[in-house]
Amino acid sequence: MPIDKKPLINSFENMNKFYFFDVNKNKIINVDEETYKALNAPETTGSSELPSIKKLKNQGYLSNNRVEKIEHINGRMLEELLGYNLRKIILQVTQNCNFRCNYCVYSGSYVNRIHSNKRMDFATARKGIDFLIAHSKDSKEIDIGFYGGEPLLEIDLITQCMDYAVKAAEGKNVTFSLTTNGSLLNEANVKRLLGYKLRITVSLDGPQEVHDKNRTFASNGCGTFNAVYNNIRRIVEKYPEIKRNLSFSMVIDPTAQFNCLDEFIAGEEEFFNESAVMGSFISNVYRDDQLQFSENFVGEWEYSKFRFLLFVLGKISVANNSQLIRAAYREHFEYISKSHREITPLAKQDHHSGPCVPGQIRLFMSTDANFYPCERVSETSDIMKIGNIEDGFYFDKIEELLNVGKLTEENCKECFAFRNCRICASLSDDGNQLSKETKLKACQDVRFNVDEMLKDVCTLKECGFKKEMIQMTTGF
Repeated sequence: MPIDKKPLINSFENMNKFYFFDVNKNKIINVDEETYKALNAPETTGSSELPSIKKLKNQGYLSNNRVEKIEHINGRMLEELLGYNLRKIILQVTQNCNFRCNYCVYSGSYVNRIHSNKRMDFATARKGIDFLIAHSKDSKEIDIGFYGGEPLLEIDLITQCMDYAVKAAEGKNVTFSLTTNGSLLNEANVKRLLGYKLRITVSLDGPQEVHDKNRTFASNGCGTFNAVYNNIRRIVEKYPEIKRNLSFSMVIDPTAQFNCLDEFIAGEEEFFNESAVMGSFISNVYRDDQLQFSENFVGEWEYSKFRFLLFVLGKISVANNSQLIRAAYREHFEYISKSHREITPLAKQDHHSGPCVPGQIRLFMSTDANFYPCERVSETSDIMKIGNIEDGFYFDKIEELLNVGKLTEENCKECFAFRNCRICASLSDDGNQLSKETKLKACQDVRFNVDEMLKDVCTLKECGFKKEMIQMTTGF
């Protein structure tokens, strides 16, 4: 096909069948081998004359339509979105912690943060809460998160903030959230927290031998599992109602064994009953070195993914699949849900998916009252500082972060992952500024993952999976 008529597609084989993903339609199409070869043939063969290809074009597929200018549509509405529609502020109440976890962003293994004795005073926290209320006039529900370090080192400040927010935000539904290492979640502290609409996430990385490998006390270097586990067990026995608002976060170490995590969760059914267990990998973003996945871990992870697919297809019971795998399939089910809709072709001016409006969903305020898009970005990278409590937002920086796709504009225009991209500014930050080279490295991973996701979706559909089964089997 002539280069100017080349369709914007991604063709692939899966289970001895042939497919292409049409970017403009956001749909996967099964084709015969002859059509598949024609779509992948050199431009000079005249393959577009095939009846099957003509038919697909008549149905609106194989369009050569592309975005002409990379620009995020929300860039035109920043003042409205950030002025009236803030949803959450995360207060960094302290940079101190009584743990020293090897993978923590404050551990020294990352370029963006270190532990310190900095803490937030109530006057600063109150200004942050007032800022959220003043900039959320169109939001009936707001959330205030407490972040550390270990936030419960500042429980007096936290309860003071919650009391103030409930009164100051009269007329809104105000909820609260915090992530804790669990060591200070004792009876005295729980009694103080029970009266609030507070969601608590406890970091617990698995059985003792796994948890203690990375999570130790700052004071003596000893493992922390027993302190955390025993604390939670005592609390849920005495205050069972807390389980409704309690969840667990497991940071998965790819150098360890994966199966032991599943076995731990299954063996502690009473402990985890009614509480969500969320898994995430140790982050490589801003890390000095890159983590390597052990061969055993990869094998166990892939087998667990296979078992999860059998579960969603109704072939095995819920007891035989991993809770930690569910998040790995979130984008699969999001795509299946959306792919049934008819969508408009790519606009002439558009931006790849991935970036949210910096600060709107999870505005992060550090101990020294600087604003950042969320808690996951670098606090030492100047480009990520999007304002402060005295000056408000720096809209020029926010617009630059939102339009991160401009770094790789020509690549993005030709990318089949355009509608299913996960890249935001945090994956493009080299520690000082937004970097084209850094973003392109992330692009490689995204394209690989989207390609694998499309193949998995085809496998699910070939095995009888339907959109209606998503909520029933996965809870997404």
